Amino acid sequence: MTYPQELEAWWLAVAGRTLRLRDPKAVAQRLAETAGKLSDAFTVSRAKNFAGGYAAPLTVAAYGNYFFPQTYIRTQFTVGELLNFRGWTPPNPLRILDLGGGAGAALIAAVDLIVKKFPGMRFEAAVVDQSATALKLHRQLTRSERKRHLFKSVTVSADLTKPAAWQLTAPQDLIIASFSLGEAFFQQPDAAVRDWLAQVRRQLSVSGVLVILEPALKETAERLERLRDFVANAAARDWHIWGPCLHEKPCPLLAGQKHWCHEVRRWPVPPTVNRVNDKLRRSVWDLKHSFLILGKTPPPLTLTNDADIDKKARCVRLLTPIVSGHGKLLLSGCNADGEHAEYDILKRQLAKPDEKKLATLKRGDLGTLSAVKKLGGPRQYRLTSPDFTVSDA
Repeated sequence: MTYPQELEAWWLAVAGRTLRLRDPKAVAQRLAETAGKLSDAFTVSRAKNFAGGYAAPLTVAAYGNYFFPQTYIRTQFTVGELLNFRGWTPPNPLRILDLGGGAGAALIAAVDLIVKKFPGMRFEAAVVDQSATALKLHRQLTRSERKRHLFKSVTVSADLTKPAAWQLTAPQDLIIASFSLGEAFFQQPDAAVRDWLAQVRRQLSVSGVLVILEPALKETAERLERLRDFVANAAARDWHIWGPCLHEKPCPLLAGQKHWCHEVRRWPVPPTVNRVNDKLRRSVWDLKHSFLILGKTPPPLTLTNDADIDKKARCVRLLTPIVSGHGKLLLSGCNADGEHAEYDILKRQLAKPDEKKLATLKRGDLGTLSAVKKLGGPRQYRLTSPDFTVSDA
């Protein structure tokens, strides 16, 4: 996944006009302090009131140059899994809604990715946000850089927690809430999010899908895990789980409390993000996030729906990178049978190229092990082949 150069140039020009500077390095240095404060608000400080926090032009410029690219790529990784692993085929035209989207990074990312897989796809798009400044920038951006795809794009100034205020005229096929749900429902009980989820379902088309992305923090990831367990345990199955889980059983991580589900994805960092980060010294090379994909209908048939337990044990999402143990390589993952399982492979079975290949696997990688056998302990397996076919998301 690569961030488009034309989007980077557009946002750099916005910042330059805001700061009245032309030199890209000088612009990046001036943005760094504001970007750092935003980063803390998203993660460590978790500000008590996010509403209206991004209205100032300098704040929006800092977001656009530092966080917009990260949101764009995170969204493409997640929507890519929806398209490629789950095999979702969007209708044409596709109605897509970005909730709390600001300048529409998630929306534009999804459109760019979908149109590559489905050339000729048309879109009816909307962004809901409370920042007039961000919505204005979205309108400018789509007119100048994405007008060929977004033939109908509207902005709605509204609270994402109140679906009745979104002013939608038709059911949506894809709704994305990227790093916005946790802000909107900060310190509110889970019941408030569950009530919101029921309202959102009424806004989706029959084959509609909801994609939620949140920070990789334990508190935000576990809130999504509790939400997916509520969905999985509902007596009347109103939702079906499309990701990250490979099953619809209770979340084994939430029960175990040892790990929380999140992704780590390496990306080619754009020059402007690097320049801003020269002063911040944050870890931007690996993008981290948690996510939940819910559909009104079950996903198309995949290996995860197979009744064969052996096949379900071989379909895995990694929870940790590969760890080298005494005479073994160890990996931990959630499999399609609803297990938080431990896998190992004996080093003596591995050629050096195979060992190096396994060492490149990352947390969140999704794929199929070619062969495993059950060991004596619960949820313990041994790889009898080093082959792990990673799904192309």
